[in-house]
Amino acid sequence: RPSPKSGQTDGTSEESLHLDIQKLKEKRDMLDEEISQFISEGYSVDELEDHITQLHEYNDIKDVGQMLMGKL
Repeated sequence: RPSPKSGQTDGTSEESLHLDIQKLKEKRDMLDEEISQFISEGYSVDELEDHITQLHEYNDIKDVGQMLMGKL
């Protein structure tokens, strides 16, 4: 894409950046709302992190098991 002439700004790119920023802010607000909902339901961040860690470990073990079954 050609670069804008000196002294001329690329309004489309700037507009696109503002739109991206607005979308990210909306997503952040939505995630903050979800976090608040989880906390109000009695979940804690530490508990959720522990569940995520356990799911990763489970998936790793499952992958190894599937790989071994494939070798047989």
